[in-house]
Amino acid sequence: MRETEKPILLPEPRNITLTGGYIEIGQSMQELSDGDLDTLAVAGDLPEIHFRVNENYPHGSESYQLTISQGNADDKAVISIISGSKIGTDHALRTLAQLLIQYDRKLPYLTIEDYPSFPVRGVMLDISRDRVPTMQELLHTVDLFASWKINHLQLYTEHTFAYRDHEIIWRNASPITPDEMQNLDNHCRKRGITLAANQNCFGHMHRWLQHEPYSHLAETDDEWYFDGQRRTGPFSLSPAEKGSISLVKDLLSQLLPNFSSKLVNIGCDETYDVGQGKSRAAVEKYGYASVYSDFVNQVAEIARQHGFQSMFWADIGLNHPEALNRLPSDMIALVWGYEPDTPFENWCRQLTDQGFQCWVCPGTSSWRSITGRTYERRENIIAAAVEGSKSNADGFLITDWGDMGHHQQRPISIHALAEAANAAWNAESARKFNPKASSLFAFKDDSGDTGRWLNELGNVDMQLRRTSGAPDEKGKPSPLRNSSALFKDLHTPLTETKLTGDIDAWRDVKDRLNDLLQKVPLNLDTQTVAELKHTLEVAMFTVNRAIIRREPNGLSESNQNKLIKRIQNIITEHRRLWLLRSRPGGLDDSCSYYENTLMELQEDLR
Repeated sequence: MRETEKPILLPEPRNITLTGGYIEIGQSMQELSDGDLDTLAVAGDLPEIHFRVNENYPHGSESYQLTISQGNADDKAVISIISGSKIGTDHALRTLAQLLIQYDRKLPYLTIEDYPSFPVRGVMLDISRDRVPTMQELLHTVDLFASWKINHLQLYTEHTFAYRDHEIIWRNASPITPDEMQNLDNHCRKRGITLAANQNCFGHMHRWLQHEPYSHLAETDDEWYFDGQRRTGPFSLSPAEKGSISLVKDLLSQLLPNFSSKLVNIGCDETYDVGQGKSRAAVEKYGYASVYSDFVNQVAEIARQHGFQSMFWADIGLNHPEALNRLPSDMIALVWGYEPDTPFENWCRQLTDQGFQCWVCPGTSSWRSITGRTYERRENIIAAAVEGSKSNADGFLITDWGDMGHHQQRPISIHALAEAANAAWNAESARKFNPKASSLFAFKDDSGDTGRWLNELGNVDMQLRRTSGAPDEKGKPSPLRNSSALFKDLHTPLTETKLTGDIDAWRDVKDRLNDLLQKVPLNLDTQTVAELKHTLEVAMFTVNRAIIRREPNGLSESNQNKLIKRIQNIITEHRRLWLLRSRPGGLDDSCSYYENTLMELQEDLR
């Protein structure tokens, strides 16, 4: 890769002009990290670096021009950086660091002119669906994000912050402590990243409401419907209970002082149960939009009293437009959707017409997948970048969720986040993202193969995904949403007779997996290779289970014993890999999904 003519960078700059020739430098810079920017700026092994900050430089404070030229008559090379501010200078140095990683001791003469499509380029990591990263993993991830010019981070929180006097909620979750959050905040600031507070304050509170001290605050424990699907048990705080807002006040008063930024994501999404329980009478009298917005207003006011600006997931407001008229326009609306057909432009227009700042929030498509979903991820990210940029959205926030045990391994998510970082910086390049950039700057893979391999892996069951969704109005199969076909079949009971895809389709997936198994990137660190192999093993187990349940007499004692041994090994390896990057809290819950599959096989044998 170091011999390629054009630099491969992450994110891809707006404009690169190669002017011909190279300059040899002294020491190898292969291990250069973002934390070494100050050292890089004065590195004795590099040519002389000239800095100039011009506050009137086109395209704002984050813009920069990086030039590597032959210099004066004595042929002494010069590196020149012109920028709109110190932030732009740091971006230029990050680009220079990537050039040094790619080319090592031989830098090309060139000029790079660059600036971002979105002022805010953020990542939201889910730490509430079982997986809470270790501090070492979080700090390393922040360094990686900074090297990609990410400047915003959120940790999605339901119950995984160590709130004082609420130990029953988090005692088994290995939560992030106040001291740890402050240390992370400090580390983020040094890397040019804003760490925003995040606590869901309305829906998705079942981790709290399932415990006796808080159960009375639930909207309902009875049957209710989540977007048309029957559910039971607690989910949202009830707006009809005065104690609900008192709990939120306590949580925010403890959480917010740990952050240097003044932004907080208060969540408030998917509150479908509201009006189906204790607030039913209020909703019937005043309307759902009024009851919803009144509660959100109270939460936002609590944040405002602490000097914080609130962000909220905009799904309820978009479905109930009258609610938007009741919400203060100083809130930031987060527009989320995770499929290729997400109408980001229409939603952004609807919100900006109401006076809201608007961020587009696509997803990595890593969760509920095993292997990822390459096609859906890419089209979703492209739509968010292109339509969000066209709509003048203020931010781009890529979300990486962990539904049902957070089973996706780190490489699946990191590769997707790299693609999103590229799109957030340069929306015009979103369609032509080069997976070699992810290979080199996410996995330190000089060959450039890892990104392409992960793309193939994420499409291994794409043909099945296209026909695995609920039938449309005419009874024809539709694309599967929010899941891969592999994941869906793995979590379909053995006794289910209505199965998606015939045996030939599943055998084709198996052939694809076998082909990928022969091409696993091995020139990576040992842990990453193990995570890739584990991903393949889970996928192959799932395919074999899918095939034998479609074969006549496939569920024989011999076949089931083979599956039992494989899933037992998967659980053992899942536990081992988990503890290398994540805290022990949540691991048992994550394993329970695999253990349910194991018990089902064992019971069927009996």
